[in-house]
Amino acid sequence: MKRLFITSLLAVAVAAQSYAAAPSQADFNRAVMQAYEEMLRENYKDYETLFRRANAYYNAGDYLKALDDLDSALKYCPPTDTDTLFAIYALRAECFAGLKRYSRALPEADEALKLDPMSAPMLHLRGSINYELAKYDAARADYSKLQRLQPRSTEALFGLAMVAARQNNIGLATDYMDQAVKLTPNSSAVYVSRSEVKKLIGDYNGAVDDLLLAMATDGNDPDALPALVRLADSNYSAVIAGLTGAIRQAPRQPLFYYLRASIAAAHFHYGAAIEDFKYIIDNGLYDYSGLYCSLAECYFALGKYQLALDNAEQALATYDPEHDDVCRYFTVRSMIQRAMGNADKALPTIDRALDFAAEDVDALTEKALVLVDLKKYKEASDLLGEIMMSNPYEPMPYMLRAWIANDYLNQPGAAAALYERVIDLELDHSERVGSMLGFARLFSGKTPMAVAWMDAILAEPDYDGKNHYYGACFYAWAGRNEKALECVEAALKAGYANYYDWAERNDARINVAPLRDNPAFKSLLEQYKSLFAL
Repeated sequence: MKRLFITSLLAVAVAAQSYAAAPSQADFNRAVMQAYEEMLRENYKDYETLFRRANAYYNAGDYLKALDDLDSALKYCPPTDTDTLFAIYALRAECFAGLKRYSRALPEADEALKLDPMSAPMLHLRGSINYELAKYDAARADYSKLQRLQPRSTEALFGLAMVAARQNNIGLATDYMDQAVKLTPNSSAVYVSRSEVKKLIGDYNGAVDDLLLAMATDGNDPDALPALVRLADSNYSAVIAGLTGAIRQAPRQPLFYYLRASIAAAHFHYGAAIEDFKYIIDNGLYDYSGLYCSLAECYFALGKYQLALDNAEQALATYDPEHDDVCRYFTVRSMIQRAMGNADKALPTIDRALDFAAEDVDALTEKALVLVDLKKYKEASDLLGEIMMSNPYEPMPYMLRAWIANDYLNQPGAAAALYERVIDLELDHSERVGSMLGFARLFSGKTPMAVAWMDAILAEPDYDGKNHYYGACFYAWAGRNEKALECVEAALKAGYANYYDWAERNDARINVAPLRDNPAFKSLLEQYKSLFAL
């Protein structure tokens, strides 16, 4: 659900690409990969083609396939071709960094820099890798060398600022930030970078102001909005306060209302989100069908399914096929229909979504869940297998397929293998709980390791109750009802207002289904029922 909210947030802020262009780009990409395949059939030792295909995989985000080709390219590349060797090591470093396997990325960056010690991009990458590994002195050395090579490099200055902030040298961090801003005061990127440093030193209000300044400087900046969403994950109140201040200064600016609503919804404050979305519509501030889809998502989360369906229908009645995320609109309608017990209606709806975006992971996953409701378990499993192949680092398709194998297809061995796949992914998810590692361990019988994982997550700050919701799911399935109920109360107290999750969700054994007949659980939902009211 959160992915859908953030998708809607980004859609309203930047110009959407025409769906008509997507097939031609996909066809082009397929043709390029086919050409590489044919060249390698003729000569499997063609290291230059292996490198080019690896680069294509890297650009598509398929780091493991890229690394496979780079391994082969490195094997066949002659030591005299130092330019290609440098490119291979550099791309291997990029791939491992993309996988957040920084300890593997570092020696690759070292090898690349042995071949070209003056490479500015590699100095920046190695500085970033050292920073992620908390090797701050080494990171500072790389950033300092980069600055000597490129005195106007804001990347070097912000790298030095980040290191200074980590080493509690706030004055030096501020000096580096000020130098960077003076170099490029009209660049939105410089304010996005400064916000990251301000967040490190605890200046959350300043970080929010910088991200809003970045958007004011360039409304199409690709990094400002995602950074604002990430900042809300760690300091929701600062982001909402900043947006509220911006609204006071520009009360007719719809983007600020939309941002505030979307961030509120992403953090389960659905009532506040509905108020802002409706304000935009009622006051004619912006004409966008996605507003109705966002309302539908909020009403769905609160368990107000008919209101949700009405708004989804409104979105579908008024969409612009050239620019709207129509796949999302149909996906949301399918979710609502399924929640209302109408899987037979949801199936054509989700098929319609896939007509607009055939590879959309949210839509494909929703179709798998519709198929489960229709008792078409083999079809659902096969579809999830296809999702896994194209999205090998997403844990949920594995978890869903394991659930189907175990609960519906009488294939406990296949389920166990899928849980092991999740464990073996070595995911360093941006949201730790999102790796699903502890659930996979729990369902694989590795209970002590699973409990240690969940307890570590519950020890982290939980600003909106999401971590404790997952804790409730985890301990419910672990059979520790008392601990699960403690997590339920903590999540509700923090404002986790997703009624669908509490009362309806039943997929992947990542839910609170084992608690729903428990009188204490029902009592807690009743005690906090104001969270779900409009």
